[in-house]
Amino acid sequence: MTKNKKTSNSLSGRAHDLAEKTGMSYTAALEALRRPRAERTDEAQGGFVLTPEVERFVDGEGHIGVEYDLREFLQERSAKKYECYECYEPGSTATDPTSVIFTVSVYDPDLNPATHVMMTNFAHAACKPSVIRWAVPVEIPQQPHRVSVEVPDDPEERIIHFGLTAAAHLAPADEPDGPPLPVLLITAEAEDYEPHPSLFHLLDFHLLEDGFAYEGTSDMGERGWSLRVEHNTGTVPPSWIAVRAATSAPDEETGHGHFFLAAVDLTDEWVTTARQRGKVLILAGPVGPHTQLRLDDEDQDDVLELLEDGLVRGGWCPIDAPKDGHVRPTGAVRAR
Repeated sequence: MTKNKKTSNSLSGRAHDLAEKTGMSYTAALEALRRPRAERTDEAQGGFVLTPEVERFVDGEGHIGVEYDLREFLQERSAKKYECYECYEPGSTATDPTSVIFTVSVYDPDLNPATHVMMTNFAHAACKPSVIRWAVPVEIPQQPHRVSVEVPDDPEERIIHFGLTAAAHLAPADEPDGPPLPVLLITAEAEDYEPHPSLFHLLDFHLLEDGFAYEGTSDMGERGWSLRVEHNTGTVPPSWIAVRAATSAPDEETGHGHFFLAAVDLTDEWVTTARQRGKVLILAGPVGPHTQLRLDDEDQDDVLELLEDGLVRGGWCPIDAPKDGHVRPTGAVRAR
């Protein structure tokens, strides 16, 4: 979005802001802003004017997954000329009280595991206070999600790549008059290879190693698995999931280890049922000698038959539902 330049009509508002920040009278602030900047530099002392929030961020509060010294960064720019981010007039950190506008990638445990400073702008302190503008991740990966599986004890160190697609189903209740079962069917397709039973034996081996039951279902939560469900949150697409193979702190480069991360079509009923139960039955396959999963879209009762027939492996995965939601900054400006 192109930023509109301020006009003289904003002078009154800027004078009110300056008076409030400095304690001077409105008339004095108005006169100070009307005077040419060149006449004011002899009186002004340069330097950065940081709000408490920005001060704490510069000191390292809220940094996740990265290490940098913002104090050193600002010190290196203590005699820098710039164009004011707000009024577009020239300024200098050496002679003008200067605000800092940091654009920071907001932490997200699945989409963005680090709080990188993406952009830094400067402004006259009289024009705009220092602020952090949060850049919120909005690009949700699309299906298929790609995973890599190592061939065990292979002297050639071959790695097989699988494309995973997911579909949400509601299966019949497991008790009389009980709620339906929320099921997530994850289907694997070998990439760059003709479908062959040996590849899916390989997938089966890794599913068993990761905690999926050999027969029936297992408790994936005991093995560190968790499922994040985002539904109708204003993102595009509106629904997506992250199936995490571990719940440890995100790696600074790759974030959580994901078995699946992508947009998925979810209904309100499925999401409500899953959240009420607090877990979802994940079915993954094909396994064994089978290379295809056939399921009639109009008859979702068949989804459990895949498990009964040994075509997939299954496990109950707990939903990750933090009490206060996933971490998002509050009281800060969102980058556009």
